[in-house]
Amino acid sequence: MASTDSKFEKIQQHFQTLSAVATSLNTASDELSKVIDTFDEALKQFRVGLTVWAPFRFRDAQPPEYDQDEIGYTKIDGSWGIALRHTWGDEERDEHHESGPWHFNDAPRNLRLIGVDAIPLLIEALSKEAAATTKQVQEKTKAARELAGVIEKISKTPKSEVATERRPTTPQSVMSAEDALKHVIFGPFVPSSNKAKGK
Repeated sequence: MASTDSKFEKIQQHFQTLSAVATSLNTASDELSKVIDTFDEALKQFRVGLTVWAPFRFRDAQPPEYDQDEIGYTKIDGSWGIALRHTWGDEERDEHHESGPWHFNDAPRNLRLIGVDAIPLLIEALSKEAAATTKQVQEKTKAARELAGVIEKISKTPKSEVATERRPTTPQSVMSAEDALKHVIFGPFVPSSNKAKGK
């Protein structure tokens, strides 16, 4: 009977200790969540809109297999934010699996605790991706602007100049779209037969 009472007393002591620790743990977790919310709000102000993932914890796996935890910035349920996920698979077999992704504050607590240290890694990866994407957008914009200029020039050219192809045999023939574009870019059409004669 004394032994049973002793067990109950230990359980009661541990339960009381757990109650106090749980309160402290939840308070600490709430503070961490607020810090992550601050990061999220700051990133949202930049309106980056890029998905980036950076692995930060690796488990035993021999290439081409992989097993890792990743921190990222992505859109989940319509909302952008810092996120966490666990991925594993085999590159050679093209097998890929994942748990998550979760918004950082929705991820398992142990993953959040480890992921905090990887936030600088995420910021670096996001910065590099933003710089590379900016360069790509600028290049695409330049190409699109040049194409738009050509199209605008075609649309403003009098129909009499682009509607017919000036061939000696059939001067009123309708020009193809390709020849019309060449006409605008390179000047009046020169029949290939004339080129061959040096005219």
